Amino acid sequence: MSLFLCLVAAVASAQTKVIDSMDDIALWKTNHTDNRITFSADAQPKEGQGAVHLDSQVATTFAIIYRRLKPGPDWNGYDGFVFWVKGDGSKHFGDIRIQAGSWNRAWLGNFPLKDTHWHEVKLAWRDLVPAGAGTPELGTADGFRPTDLDFIAFGKSWNFNTRHQRPKLAFSIDELRLVKGIQPNRPRRKIETFPAVSTVVAKMKAREPVTVLALGDSITWGTSAGGNRNAYPALLGEMLRKHYRNDKIEIVSRAIGGSTTAKGRQWLNRDVRGVEADLITIMFGFNEMAQKPEERETKTKAFTANLVTYAEEAAGVMKTAPACVLLATIPGNGKHWESLDCYAEGVRELGRRHKNLTVADVNAHFKKMGFEKFKTLMADGAHPNRNGQREMAKVVFEAITGEKPPE
Repeated sequence: MSLFLCLVAAVASAQTKVIDSMDDIALWKTNHTDNRITFSADAQPKEGQGAVHLDSQVATTFAIIYRRLKPGPDWNGYDGFVFWVKGDGSKHFGDIRIQAGSWNRAWLGNFPLKDTHWHEVKLAWRDLVPAGAGTPELGTADGFRPTDLDFIAFGKSWNFNTRHQRPKLAFSIDELRLVKGIQPNRPRRKIETFPAVSTVVAKMKAREPVTVLALGDSITWGTSAGGNRNAYPALLGEMLRKHYRNDKIEIVSRAIGGSTTAKGRQWLNRDVRGVEADLITIMFGFNEMAQKPEERETKTKAFTANLVTYAEEAAGVMKTAPACVLLATIPGNGKHWESLDCYAEGVRELGRRHKNLTVADVNAHFKKMGFEKFKTLMADGAHPNRNGQREMAKVVFEAITGEKPPE
């Protein structure tokens, strides 16, 4: 080998560090005993003597294989992971999960499986999203460091899509390495740069095409009200098209039942990337509520911070920043009539702090009518019925247009 090639090889070696060559399948385990996931040696590895092939043909949201990690102090000098993937040709995504000492200290990422040939996947630390709003970003000064990691898994980790399907999938992994010099692929636009809703109103009045993207959990999806067609985003679209006599107003819902601000961020590339929205509406809260009164202040701070991050990342994958309407989290039914008021107030505070944002105060609307009337608009403890969804649509309509909603 020439001196030049030797130097190139030495530089390449210094830029990566092998964690697992995938030659020894015995290093990997699964705790699942119901065959929701199986794994075996891939007979055609990309490099070395072997690769790991995993297969989950059961409709489940969670199925992983994992191994323990023993990081050294040099791990902090790397910027992320790189590994080879061979997908199953589907439109689905595989998941990677890493942890630092406990199940709650976790970060998640995903990668498409459409390519059936070996291809390289690079994930910077900041591409891996904290599993909860209160967990700091990996690798930040106030968060956990790569040397804290002790667990890595592949498979499905809350793999649930916008059609409420639990995908079946299979893929192979080879040559898992640490890598230097990569940058995260999670662009963000500061929320201060978002245009005001009035810019979208002007387009609707001019009968120009307008796309509204709705983000949220099962409440936005329309659970217990008949699904998307009866949820507030679809009803809002009907109201706006009629009000502005504009059939070019399109509603796109990427809400998912069971979602949170963290899970929304996790699936950003799958669900939001590729949608060019003029306006986004966002409401979360029920699935990440504070369970104890003494937790509310801390959790509200984490919730609103993650809400902003999600909005900024959603805008970051679009060609131009959208306007934004934040819905103040609605109350829950029964015992949760007051549990989510802290999150609603956190959203109102964001509106006071960022004048370019619009807050649709659906929480205050329901509170004003009183609990007895409110509960007639609920299908269960969390989800509005069709009439409740229409009430939400009316509040959002008035927040956008500045005019009274249709009766």
